[in-house]
Amino acid sequence: MTFVKRIGSLQEIAAALVRDEPALLSSLDFGPFVRQGIGPGPSVWIGDQVGIPLLSPDRVGNHDHRLAPLAVEGDIVVVRTRDPAFEAYLADHLGIRGVTFLEADATGLSPVAEQCRSTPRLLEPLAKTLRDHGSMTLQPFVSNGHAWRLAADLGALAGSTVHVAGPGPRAMRRSNDKLWFWALARKIVGAGSVPPTWAAYGPSGAAGHVAHLIRRYGQAVVKVPDSAGAAGNLRIDPEKLPSCSVSAIRTFLLHQLAALGWDETYPVLVGVWESGVTQSPSAQVRIPAPEDGPPAVLAVSEQAVEGETGAFVGARPAHLPPVLHARIIDEAVAIGTVLQRIGYFGPCSFDAVLRDGRDGTAEVHWIECNGRWSGVSIPLAAVARLRHGQSAGGIVIFQDKLVAPHITGTAGLCAALGDLLYRDGDAEGLMILSPPPDDDYLVFNAVAMAESQPRAEDIAQAALSRLGSRVQSP
Repeated sequence: MTFVKRIGSLQEIAAALVRDEPALLSSLDFGPFVRQGIGPGPSVWIGDQVGIPLLSPDRVGNHDHRLAPLAVEGDIVVVRTRDPAFEAYLADHLGIRGVTFLEADATGLSPVAEQCRSTPRLLEPLAKTLRDHGSMTLQPFVSNGHAWRLAADLGALAGSTVHVAGPGPRAMRRSNDKLWFWALARKIVGAGSVPPTWAAYGPSGAAGHVAHLIRRYGQAVVKVPDSAGAAGNLRIDPEKLPSCSVSAIRTFLLHQLAALGWDETYPVLVGVWESGVTQSPSAQVRIPAPEDGPPAVLAVSEQAVEGETGAFVGARPAHLPPVLHARIIDEAVAIGTVLQRIGYFGPCSFDAVLRDGRDGTAEVHWIECNGRWSGVSIPLAAVARLRHGQSAGGIVIFQDKLVAPHITGTAGLCAALGDLLYRDGDAEGLMILSPPPDDDYLVFNAVAMAESQPRAEDIAQAALSRLGSRVQSP
């Protein structure tokens, strides 16, 4: 069934979701001064990830700087720790000037959007900018309730409209919940569109499901369903269990999940860690307001993941057979259409895995929805911005940890990369997306762009040869 033939059923699915959970749309109401979308005036970029379950300030590093390359003159970027060398890099290499950087509390447990509400030195310049321009847009990494309440506070203070470029809080929460998303994928695409999955509402139930999966498949995975990426993934290797009894597994799960920072909220997801995976494509989607047309798939990327938990370390364009490529786009647009009708707006991505089916054809299993910006959508948007809306012919995205003791900070990274760095107006080069934190290893978050994929790969390889060897994820 094609997407066009499916549109009626998609509307019915969305209507049923809203009927069962009216807050999907009613949570968009934050008063007379708040609107969803992108409006006139400057933008406020808040790249903070704190507030996503399991992501604490010490775990997210300097990734909150990643939205800074999307800023234009007159915009404001709020980060936890300013990096003057990175700000100089943005101006000198990328031509990003006239941007105001505000510094929140680096170690504060509150999300930065919440800090902006409660901290006068952050709130006042935001309110002044809104008064001066009469309108502004909040561009948060994740549009949770903190971002929407900040918009409401600013609008009330200035008596002006604040747009929020993201989904409503309830649609955001649901889309990022793997259990909810897997149920949605089953409704839209079919029962076989996701791996075997169960929701466990207590430790004994989770242990029972794990014991069953180990007996049947020889392995299992438990996931904190609303955490990001691999942060809440716990792969269960039977050889590491004291025994395969439900009691022993229960004790093991409680101990291991607590070590991840889990706060004992249920349900948790229990499923099978996919075997025979051949590729890990991700559909990068932009969901506009309903009146502006259907969702659009901007790219299908092949994600590089490693380690027991499948940690994301980079991406490049996916190379798939045309029929399979079209299928992924079709299913992604269908899922995006339902999200659009329940209050979703903005960037979104759907991660999948491909595995060889019993009949020799590829099986597509949808794994999760990133109902927010992501490690792929940000660099793609940054490249398009620098190239005046045009995508590059070749892209390689890095989110790597490297052993590079000879490199310290943004200045050291720029010195090491030298002529490989992209400069405003160039046709190709390497763009640094965030400053490397002061750590035992170099966090290399960058994107190589060129007119062709082979040339982008050459730039990427040259960069790695100058920096150091990769740290393998456990």
